[in-house]
Amino acid sequence: MKIFPAPRNARVFLSIIAIMAIRPAFAQELLELNIEQRCIFSGGGMDEELYRFADDDDIDKRVAEIMSLGGAASSFDIVQTNVENVSAVLDGEKRYLLYSLDFIEKASEIEITGALAHEIGHHANEHSFDPQLRKTEEAEADQFMGYILSLKGFSRQDIEAFLKKLPSSYDIPVDERLTAVREGFDRAGRALQINSLPFDDDPQLAGLTLPGFPWPPPSCNARFELPEASFKDLKTLGEVEQKIRKALDAKGYAQRSYFSVPNGFALVTQLEQYNGDDGSVRNDRTRWLDYPARDNFEGVLDYLKSLVMPQKGYFRLFVFVVTNQPFGGSAKRVSKEQATAWLSMGFNKLPKSLADASFSSDYSVTSLVYEFEVPEINRKPVQKCPSPRFDAKTHLFKAGLSPGLGF
Repeated sequence: MKIFPAPRNARVFLSIIAIMAIRPAFAQELLELNIEQRCIFSGGGMDEELYRFADDDDIDKRVAEIMSLGGAASSFDIVQTNVENVSAVLDGEKRYLLYSLDFIEKASEIEITGALAHEIGHHANEHSFDPQLRKTEEAEADQFMGYILSLKGFSRQDIEAFLKKLPSSYDIPVDERLTAVREGFDRAGRALQINSLPFDDDPQLAGLTLPGFPWPPPSCNARFELPEASFKDLKTLGEVEQKIRKALDAKGYAQRSYFSVPNGFALVTQLEQYNGDDGSVRNDRTRWLDYPARDNFEGVLDYLKSLVMPQKGYFRLFVFVVTNQPFGGSAKRVSKEQATAWLSMGFNKLPKSLADASFSSDYSVTSLVYEFEVPEINRKPVQKCPSPRFDAKTHLFKAGLSPGLGF
């Protein structure tokens, strides 16, 4: 009997059948993942069994763009799976961004960007997803989301309408989420105003208003006036800022924020965790965490004890005030949350009009150190007022900043 080749349409049909037969095998690939430490954008639940599906190139591009816009450097695996929308997961030391392609295909552009940005924000900030830190970490992820949505061109009205449609995830009121998103949105606006100007001497730059630092500065700080000799040859406030910035960069203080003070400026560093026994810098991943954590353990028993026994934490941030005006301290204190928020409230650099202002011998450069201690009892941060163990000069020395600052 003579066998004739199948018609073209039949061959296509058979190919489709073959592909469909293969796909279930791939779709049933179990994703073995510990999902206890996670955030789901909608705040809902997650299936007990997750399955890995084929990667989507469009999502990879979206994630890469958000990472670039946000200046994020965290690494994580991107996995399409059967989640409700988008989720960030920490499994041991490994991070994952999980997404539902069904959600992506049905959601609006602002919903897609917002969900991805929020969850990427968790990874960008190296969050632990500890229930006791949920409120703080969600606020930081929302700030990141607001920053990205602004840079992507969404209006404040669009963002607020989008957020008000969302459920109150993790029992965080919508108003609190809106506040955090607005902070990120406003920071992006300030950054765009500066970075979009073609030249540093653009007259529009002079018209920007540098956010004001609380004045007089909040109380309960350790204070040290840097030696005049360290800045005697400098002519402008910009040159002073450059010297301080180089000293900070050399010791890992890469994130900072700028504010105005009378006839000058204030530079605020990121909150850091330091070694409470001697004031030295913590040269591990725990340095920039805003909660107590340890990386080194003396054996298995020490590690197991750390899981059930709260850790004491010591935190500080530096504020460098450059002004020719005398100042004291206000009666108000600052909370750890307020001090942490300073980083997102100021400019990312000095406007040229302020950087070009003259610096003379009647100016002083003063370092203020704000300290916070988190006790083992309740993990609630307490501001030190100031610590009797370390004065501001000692903090600067222990942080390794003294050589760069000339003392």
